[in-house]
Amino acid sequence: MPGLLSPYLRNKRTSMVLPYLKGDILDIGCGPGRNRELMRERNIPFSSYTGIEIDDKLVQKLSAQYPDSKFYKVDLDSEKIPVNQQFDTIVLLAVIEHVFNLKFLFGQLPDLLKPDGRIVLTTPTPFGNDIVHRIGTSFGLFDKEGGQDDHIAIFNKKRLEILGEEVGLSIMNYKTFQLGCNQLAVYQKVDGGIV
Repeated sequence: MPGLLSPYLRNKRTSMVLPYLKGDILDIGCGPGRNRELMRERNIPFSSYTGIEIDDKLVQKLSAQYPDSKFYKVDLDSEKIPVNQQFDTIVLLAVIEHVFNLKFLFGQLPDLLKPDGRIVLTTPTPFGNDIVHRIGTSFGLFDKEGGQDDHIAIFNKKRLEILGEEVGLSIMNYKTFQLGCNQLAVYQKVDGGIV
């Protein structure tokens, strides 16, 4: 049974990244296509949309549902993202906490990003993951599947900064939301694209 508050929390995370969606978009861990659907519903202009997901059946379904977009099945821990273009916006919505080989994934991102592009991600804060989510899950407020037990690493602002610095990215915008339980980080290439 899904958690009572989980749909609200997913929608809030999505609404946090919508203002950053523009141009050519790469949505890593696109899930059932919430970002793509909201872009359609809200008439958000974009040049192209590419979704990355690990579930092959979901990729097939999304490809049929959005024939004007591209979708790829990729295991983020071991497979390179198979695209031959650069993007204005790369989105990782509640993804990085589920990836074992984060250096492998993050190491690919600068080459996939246009010089003036942005990487936008959300991830739980230590407070949100370790305290709020644990209590909320025990009361049935949050989903158990894909939740805290599936989180490999939890990040604070400093760890997010280090993650970017290791591959030539810097945080240009950072904020917490949902009463400090989640965080948004927006990265750009260091020195205007020189990495």
